[in-house]
Amino acid sequence: MSKKSNSGKIFENTALICAIVVTVIFLSMSSKLYQLYMEKAYPKSEIYGAWVEQNVASYAADMFMLNKSGVIIKGKVISTNYDWDGASLKYQIGDKERRFKVKKNEPDFMEIQLISEPHYKPIFRMAK
Repeated sequence: MSKKSNSGKIFENTALICAIVVTVIFLSMSSKLYQLYMEKAYPKSEIYGAWVEQNVASYAADMFMLNKSGVIIKGKVISTNYDWDGASLKYQIGDKERRFKVKKNEPDFMEIQLISEPHYKPIFRMAK
């Protein structure tokens, strides 16, 4: 009887471990598939270029560039990773996250607004 209950426990533990492994593999694969979908649906190349702050003096305007290398500010790559989902843009500068939302998306131009700052919400437009 103890032999039967012992083999039952081994079977239960093996089944539990297999279920955990299958779940982890499934979650990992679904994450990768979602990432591939986002890259196809909203290619980062549509936002490549120089983004310039609007409605301020040209000498005081904030500017950053996006390209396949990452986010570039004043000629330096400050982040090699950024997220774009067609409606928002996010990237890290050190321990600070900068978040933007698309304000206007027209064939001739796109505007994004900084939303991660509580008191200042400038609008940026891609420079031609």
